Amino acid sequence: MSQQPQMLTVVSARQDGAVVVSLTGELDMATVGQASTALKEAVETGAPVVLDLTGLQFFSSAGLNMLLQLHEDARERQLDVRLAGDQRAVARPLELTGLIELFPVYPSVTAALAARSA
Repeated sequence: MSQQPQMLTVVSARQDGAVVVSLTGELDMATVGQASTALKEAVETGAPVVLDLTGLQFFSSAGLNMLLQLHEDARERQLDVRLAGDQRAVARPLELTGLIELFPVYPSVTAALAARSA
C-alpha cells in the first residue's frame, strides 16, 4: 500500500505593493523546501511580504522553522512581514511555540494588506 505524496501549491504574486506568497495544502518536511524558496525570492524583492496560510490544512514543525528563518531574513532587510491565516491548523502551532509574537496575523490577505497600508 503506497502512500499519496504530500502536496503543496505555492503561488507568488505582487499585490498592492507587496509580494503575496500563498500556500495551499500541507506544509511539512516534504514540501517546506518549495515554500522556503518562494519566501526567499519574495524577501529578495525588498517589498513587504504577506504569507497567505489560509489554504493550509496541515502545518508541521518544518513550517514553524521556515517561519523562524523568514523572520530572520526579513529582519536583516527591515521588511514588513504579515501572515494571513488564523484557522486552528495554523494558529494553534503559532500560539504553542510563541511564534505568534513574531508576526502580525490576520484572517485574510485582504486584511493583512489593508493593515499594512494603514
